[in-house]
Order: sequence, then structure tokens, then C-alpha cells
Amino acid sequence: MENKATIQEFNRFLSIHEQLYLQTLELLQDVPDDVFESTPIDNEVMYLGVRINKINIGGLIRHFVLAEIHWFQAMKDGNNGLIIPKPDNASLLENIPNGQALVDKYKEVFAKGFEILKTYTEEDLNKTVSFMGRTYTVMAFLWITFGHHSYHLGQVDMLIRQNGIYPAEYMEWPNTSTLIG
Repeated sequence: MENKATIQEFNRFLSIHEQLYLQTLELLQDVPDDVFESTPIDNEVMYLGVRINKINIGGLIRHFVLAEIHWFQAMKDGNNGLIIPKPDNASLLENIPNGQALVDKYKEVFAKGFEILKTYTEEDLNKTVSFMGRTYTVMAFLWITFGHHSYHLGQVDMLIRQNGIYPAEYMEWPNTSTLIG
């Protein structure tokens, strides 16, 4: 028996995806612009690997801006069996400095991506796509994007805390009046 994605599951994804976005904004709201350049503390206890120690908050937010809308648009426009290419939309970030200007750009691009998502049909959700050698349904890849964002949001949180800024704890969603999911 084939397990097909449904609009109900997709609507649940949209609700939780939007809350993750709001949590991201909550984390970033009081971060001074210069902290966007901070890299992880590098010592024996905090060693996170060669690649991770080169990241900073600005780079992670730039990654959100470029990757998410690219994936959402590619999956909407692509045919069944699409191999999702790497993003080629770096022009979105031309002349955007790290800091709150970057957060404003993230808000703009998130809104556009959310509008793209709202056009998905059940047929779109059940297409297959390949990314990095694995094949997913579009619905499954949307959940992968959620996990991807969460993974990097944890890194942002760590970098903020290493700079002596203590944002709200995870799951303290800013919107407490909406039923999530």
C-alpha cells in the first residue's frame, strides 16, 4: 500500500514551519550586528569539526535565505523525478551586510517562499525528487528542510549564547495563541 502525502499533513507542516520561522526571528531580534560575524569557541571541549568551526550567524542566515526558497521553487516547478540542483541564487544577497539588514532580507525571502509553498497541490507533494543522492517525495523533503533549518538554528543559538546573549529557550514559541499542527 502506497503512503501518499495529504493536504492535512501539508497544512500541519506549514503551521510548524511558520512557527520555526518565528522562533528564528525571536532568536535573532536582540543580536548586535557585530555578533553575526562570531565563530564558535574552539577548544577541546567545544570542538565541532573543521567545517563547523568556520561558520558564523551571518553565514547560517545566508544559507537559510538561499537554500530554502530555492528548494521550494525547484520542487514546485520541477517534474516528477527532479534532481534538485544546488542553489544558484546568490544575487539575492548582493550588498546585504550581516546583521539586522540580513534578518530583514530573510523575512522578505521567507514570505516569498511561504507563498510558493501555499500553491503546492497534493499532486506536487507526491512527486519524487532527488537531492544529494537520495530520493524523497516532495512532502518528505519538506520535512527534511524543517530538520535542516532546526539543525542550523541550534548552531545559531549556540553562537548567540557564546557571546553572552541568552535568547528564549527552544520551544518557547513567540505565538502562544495558535494551535500548532
